[in-house]
Amino acid sequence: MSRECPGVALAIFMGHGWSALDGKGRFALPAAFRNPLQQQCSNHGSMLVRAIYGRDYLTLFGDLQAPEFLAKFEEKERIALEQGGDFDDETSAADFWSGIQALSIDAGGRFALPAFHARHAGITDSVFIVGAGTQIQLWDLDRLKASAPRNPIVAAALDQALAERDAKRGGKA
Repeated sequence: MSRECPGVALAIFMGHGWSALDGKGRFALPAAFRNPLQQQCSNHGSMLVRAIYGRDYLTLFGDLQAPEFLAKFEEKERIALEQGGDFDDETSAADFWSGIQALSIDAGGRFALPAFHARHAGITDSVFIVGAGTQIQLWDLDRLKASAPRNPIVAAALDQALAERDAKRGGKA
């Protein structure tokens, strides 16, 4: 599914999945996320990962979504100014864009996370992948469990992923 943004049809990511780290230090996106994500990337072997202060997860998205983010900044500035508040566009832009890094993704959806990003989100040997509209969230399984997801389908799938992960670890949490 997609929705229009000036000049770009944005993919809408739905569903969820999980991936264990493979022997080469990579995770794999569920097949349902791969084509929509690549539609949002000007380079089909690349995607973007973002870490934001205060969020316990990472987000994946394509570089063609940049105009949407710029429009959101303009809207936040407009609202702040209408309400008589301050808005430092340079600081806001630096906070947002400096946490982004390009990643390579192969045809099988495999990718490696940068160490700083993985550490920020607490991701080690497994990741829970959540479709979140125009972006994809990457969660450490334990952090997601601690956040008490309200969606019962996600909660059940997370419990199954935790059990499978723990079995792969040999019962060691």
